[in-house]
Amino acid sequence: MRVVVLALSFFALSLTACGTKPRCRTDTCTGCCTMDDQCVAGTSTTQCGTSGNMCDVCVGGQVCSVGKCATSNVTAMDAGMEQDAGVTMDAGVTMDAGVTTSGPIVAPNEQWTWVDFPDSECGTGTPTGIGVNLTNKSNDVIVYMQGGGACWNQLTCFTVRSATDFDGYSGADFATDSIKNQVAFNRTNMNNPFRNASFVFIPYCTGDVHSGDQVTSYGGHHKGAANVRAFLARLSQTFTGPRRIWLTGTSAGGFGVQLNYHRFAAAFPQAEVHGLADSAQMINPTQASLLADWLAAWGVQDPPGCTGCTQNFNLVPSWLASTYPNRRFGLLAYSRDSVLSQFFQMDQVAFEAATTTLLTGQYQGKANLKYYVVDPANPTHVMLPQLFTRTVGGVKLSDWATQWATGTAGWENVRGP
Repeated sequence: MRVVVLALSFFALSLTACGTKPRCRTDTCTGCCTMDDQCVAGTSTTQCGTSGNMCDVCVGGQVCSVGKCATSNVTAMDAGMEQDAGVTMDAGVTMDAGVTTSGPIVAPNEQWTWVDFPDSECGTGTPTGIGVNLTNKSNDVIVYMQGGGACWNQLTCFTVRSATDFDGYSGADFATDSIKNQVAFNRTNMNNPFRNASFVFIPYCTGDVHSGDQVTSYGGHHKGAANVRAFLARLSQTFTGPRRIWLTGTSAGGFGVQLNYHRFAAAFPQAEVHGLADSAQMINPTQASLLADWLAAWGVQDPPGCTGCTQNFNLVPSWLASTYPNRRFGLLAYSRDSVLSQFFQMDQVAFEAATTTLLTGQYQGKANLKYYVVDPANPTHVMLPQLFTRTVGGVKLSDWATQWATGTAGWENVRGP
């Protein structure tokens, strides 16, 4: 599994402060780097990775193959192999290979197709694309924005490599990415409210929570927002007219949902666009200078009319709710988060307090802005994979998500262990 987290260890943060060099780096490790800065082989299911990137953990019967977690019946593809247009790869993904670079996307129904976007950029300037799985069963669309770290300087982007896939994400990566098997993309589960929708997968390879539009002096191409604009130029021609569009994302992708929602709303003026962010509380770092560093590196712009939102993330949820009163915005979150607390440089007590302040100050009393929050015994991260297994306070997450998706009665704030 490509872990969809916004992960930064306190180790990496302390390096920024003291200036010492990490022991595990891309030029010293051919395997992967553990959270305690050790280089390991990167071939086990609990420590899978290559090229000095952070180790991943394979789950659900996956195996570690060529430094990537993949389902056991999928052969990992050589990322450097050439792909011909229309050739179906081992993982059942048709490679568009850039045959058409403008206009509506045309692809087989209910089959994953990778679509190249030559005008997009990953962290080192290489182009990326999107995955689509179209259907004629409904006009609905679910868009998923992937997570996977963040970086904002030479150290975090190129030495520690705290943002996954910063050096590129191609059709070959998508072909072996287990993200295609996530629960929201399951067409056979009759309880899945998204089963009859077209699927759109937006990869994450820019280190900027999908929100940047800048090339930096240290060579980082933080082009997450620019990529979204490029993708929407074609998606808006692919999905036209009245419809429901569910914009979702986990961790870095969840922040991307909230910071890019206005772009989707503008691209689909006749559609109902609803947003759901998983493990992406819009709180502020303890140190204001850290937020300033992020914004300066990424070149993030305030959403139109949301003055000061990038200087105070707390403002974003209520701005969305008031600006788009006929659209629904949901948050899935853990009050104690093993990853986000490190990213925001807080201990768990402070992080829980900041989360509670956000919920009471921004979410309470708003009909179209709701949360589903778990108070875990131990800090954890990312809830959407538990769509059909999680229950809080007697409320099933699947029921709550269906109410968010369909607008049926009973959608309320939920919090509990």
